Amino acid sequence: MLTPVPDSILRQVMYRRRFGRWGDFKTPARFTEFLTQRMLRDRSPEIAWTCDKRAMKAYAAEHTPWINVPDTLWHGTDLDQLDLASLPDQWVIKPNHRSKAVHFGDRSTTLDELRRVTRGWLRPYDRIAVGEWAYSTARRELIIEPRIGHGRTLVDYKFFVFHGRLRILHTDSNRFTDNFEEMFYNREWDALDIANGAPRGAVLPRPDNFEAMVRAVETLGAGYDFMRVDLYNIDGEPWFGELTPYPSGGMDPFTPDAVDLQLGAWWAGFDATPGHPGGAAQINEARP
Repeated sequence: MLTPVPDSILRQVMYRRRFGRWGDFKTPARFTEFLTQRMLRDRSPEIAWTCDKRAMKAYAAEHTPWINVPDTLWHGTDLDQLDLASLPDQWVIKPNHRSKAVHFGDRSTTLDELRRVTRGWLRPYDRIAVGEWAYSTARRELIIEPRIGHGRTLVDYKFFVFHGRLRILHTDSNRFTDNFEEMFYNREWDALDIANGAPRGAVLPRPDNFEAMVRAVETLGAGYDFMRVDLYNIDGEPWFGELTPYPSGGMDPFTPDAVDLQLGAWWAGFDATPGHPGGAAQINEARP
């Protein structure tokens, strides 16, 4: 039903309903507006591959050899071609061309279980229908990786990189559970009183290898106005998670609202929000 509606109109309606205001996608000032402009306009080769999980892993392996990248144990569209006996004790299956779909497997997993769980995963990702174009270029297939962390619940480190420079990050804890929570930090690992659609969690200690993680994300985010780069940190070893060109599809409001404006200023190449010479202090002052 939504196919005849132009993406520009659909995104404007979505933005209005979510934020209570019309977005400016021609001359954006806010981070959420810049994200929408990217979805509507950017069809470049540089952005095209960034929603393909196998492509982004290959990119990370080539450009950041000092971090770990999960192997691809199997990929394909026909589960009948999968030899379960060849897999390790714990592994994970996910679609290569979409997000928020994952299933953890082990020695007890059967092909019938996988057929049931993955039903519908090979269809085009529905985010394509609301303008997240890069998903349409990703190879539609299933991939299997080792389950890193030996089954432990992992913390996701999500780094916001603007023009090759880390500006802000947040940690996601207990993802895929009812206890999901997040916490924001600045570049110096000061905890920030910022919310973006999830409950605020506990302040975590700064990783001992934080500078190696920063080096990796700034390398992977170089060449883009903005890229979110996600890592894990397991036993002091950084692991690549994914690249995210469209975080939350630009639909999660920031609290306080000044964060949306400051992230937008960084996207535009300014250190400070226009009209607010304090710049990043607007975010840093949001400490608890």
